Amino acid sequence: MTKLPKNKKFIDFSDYARPLAEKLVKILLPTKVGAYTLTFLFMFVGLIASYLIYNDKYLIIAAFLLLIKSLLDAADGEIARQRNEPSMVGRYLDSVFDFLLNVIIFFSIASVFKTNIRIVLVAILLYHLQGSIYNYYYLLKRYQVNGDKTSRLFEWETPKPFVRDNKTLLKILHKLYLIIYVWQDYLIYKIDSNAIHSKELPSWFLSSVSFLGLGFQLLVIAVFLILEFKNTYFIGLFFHTQFLQ
Repeated sequence: MTKLPKNKKFIDFSDYARPLAEKLVKILLPTKVGAYTLTFLFMFVGLIASYLIYNDKYLIIAAFLLLIKSLLDAADGEIARQRNEPSMVGRYLDSVFDFLLNVIIFFSIASVFKTNIRIVLVAILLYHLQGSIYNYYYLLKRYQVNGDKTSRLFEWETPKPFVRDNKTLLKILHKLYLIIYVWQDYLIYKIDSNAIHSKELPSWFLSSVSFLGLGFQLLVIAVFLILEFKNTYFIGLFFHTQFLQ
């Protein structure tokens, strides 16, 4: 089971780790490894990558760890769907961990370039806003074609917990989600509220928007780490320019 019916899938450049994630899930299905384990594992792997970046050492290893993080990030939701064990706690925990890890990665990169903290904060803001653009249209697509609906178009109200969900933890994570993401989602909705009334967003449009997804942006960061951007003037300059956007 995936987020979209097979005949409604599109080329998602931000979800490049999905094919490997599906293979990993097939291996893990007979085991006791669950979605929460994979979620905490992707956070742990991302923190190690951030530590390496912060110390400006083993950047190639850090790059591959970021790719592994994307793999595990895709696998946690996939294994929950394969086992038919939906979880609102897992849904929000994944998003909160993504935000925290992205902030840590950005500050790790900023420490290498000695970037002003105000620029870092603006970069983090814009980074997540473009991710919200991708999520908005992708979520609309899923609702239009009767795909996965664990995520909601509007997250203002605390959702009903599934059987496996801890109600107290769900409330805490939902409030954190509201602080981090909901205002961004609402802003994108106000910019293009007409999209919600469209019959079905075309696949070519979703593929184009997927370049804005956080997964693809993490891939860009990994590529520059592999190229060891700090040791190459023009690459470092280009990355610094992208970082300031």
